[in-house]
Amino acid sequence: MNAQELNTAARRLQILRALAMRPRYLAEARNLRGELEVTGYPMTLTKLMVDAAFLADLGLISAPSEGIIALTDDGLSVANGLIRLPGIGTPAPGEL
Repeated sequence: MNAQELNTAARRLQILRALAMRPRYLAEARNLRGELEVTGYPMTLTKLMVDAAFLADLGLISAPSEGIIALTDDGLSVANGLIRLPGIGTPAPGEL
C-alpha cells in the first residue's frame, strides 16, 4: 500500500470509529466532518460523502439520507477491529 491508500484506509476507519462513539450511532454529515477535522482527519464534505458511499456499498453504514449517516452492526464490528476489510484500516492494539 502506498501512503495515499494508507491515509484513505485510516480515514475510513476513523469515520466508523467516530460514528461508534455517537448516541444511537447517528451523525449529521457536516457535524461528523467537523469532528473528524478535530481528530486529525480534515476533509471536504464531498470527500466525506465519497467515503460514506464506499462504506455504504460494503454495508458498514446506511446510505446517507438527508445528510444523516448511521452505523450498521457490521460497521461497529469493523470499528472495533472484529472484522477486517480491504480499503479500511484496523485499530492498533490498545486503541479500542
